[in-house]
Amino acid sequence: MQTRSRHPKGVSVEDFRRDLRVLEREVVRQLEGETTCCGVTLAQCHALLELSSSEFSLTSLAAALDLDTSTLSRTVEGMVKAGLVERAVDSADRRSVRLTLTPTGRERIATINDLCNRHYEALLGEMRETDQRSVVQAVRLLAESMRRLRARQQVQGSCCGTAKELRNE
Repeated sequence: MQTRSRHPKGVSVEDFRRDLRVLEREVVRQLEGETTCCGVTLAQCHALLELSSSEFSLTSLAAALDLDTSTLSRTVEGMVKAGLVERAVDSADRRSVRLTLTPTGRERIATINDLCNRHYEALLGEMRETDQRSVVQAVRLLAESMRRLRARQQVQGSCCGTAKELRNE
């Protein structure tokens, strides 16, 4: 018989995980819909959003997105071909290439931001003002906790153990 795992403060871990899975599916559906209608992939959307705030080298953009440089390179290549991003040699370091949004890329980001803002304003509008603040704070806290835990696990090893451990070998 399976027992419900309880956090010391009485929170059911299984209930939290179930609700988080529902939230994950809803967020993915929303993000896929937002990006698909704008003609970019989810990975391209995240890269464009980062580039909308600053110029980046490929390496610094990969670090900002926590991606492998080779993986991001393919994403960037698609955005260059689509006319959303341009590469320029860095005048301070000719070995470095700077990535910037093109006017078309800035227009695409404006469209994505407008769609997302309207959606999330409507979503938050479904809640009382005090709940809105609580949700925004909770999402921030959850994201920060997840980043800290992931950073520790990268140092200590996987949260799930190795494949060999999982097979009980």
